[in-house]
Amino acid sequence: MAATFYDNLPINQDIVLDWPLSEGLGSLVHDQSKSEITGTLHGTMAPLWAAATGQPFYGIYLFNTWNQYASAPAADTANLDFTSGDYALSCWLNWQDYATSQIVMGKYVVDVRGWEVYLFKAGALDYLTVRHHHAGGLTNRTASYSLGWTPGTLHLFGVDRIGTAHQHYRNGQPIPTVSSVLIDPVSSAASDLVVGIRYTLDVNKYRGYIGRPRAWSRALGAAGHRQLFAQGNAQ
Repeated sequence: MAATFYDNLPINQDIVLDWPLSEGLGSLVHDQSKSEITGTLHGTMAPLWAAATGQPFYGIYLFNTWNQYASAPAADTANLDFTSGDYALSCWLNWQDYATSQIVMGKYVVDVRGWEVYLFKAGALDYLTVRHHHAGGLTNRTASYSLGWTPGTLHLFGVDRIGTAHQHYRNGQPIPTVSSVLIDPVSSAASDLVVGIRYTLDVNKYRGYIGRPRAWSRALGAAGHRQLFAQGNAQ
């Protein structure tokens, strides 16, 4: 029987970032998608890696961002310059310390250009927000958010941008999402991709574990997000 290759899988159609984070050592992370984006780990201590355990998490590799963050240069991340088109994002999240707002991933400058995903806690509510930045309009940012992102728990986050709205997913299921009427992000061609830190590389560090950040230049739909969760780290 013929082997099924990565690019032949329907879930990988139009995928533009896929960092499995399975290296387990060193300071580079490698992309399985055709974008071939190599990320660099930065920090004052050696990277820490962990493998998730328990169903359905076997084989999911997690990068501990307490002492590190990842980035990739603007010149290498042109396929993540989402503007007018639909897109999807996904990654495994287990944040541990919620003292400050924490960046999951983004390619942006606040109120100027690009997109970002971040977590924050307000009282008893655990928020995940996806924002578009667009200087010079009636407003400099539009966004969506969802609740229930409990610290200390491993979640699979997903979002679809479809037209003027976002739909958030947790563990493959659509969840209530409060979405602005989204304005297209201004081109982020000049911005690096960051994972686990603010675009300025100095604050809003993510504190916990991140697994397999991925991005698509299309929406996945409910069936696609269910598949991501059901297959774990297999595809």
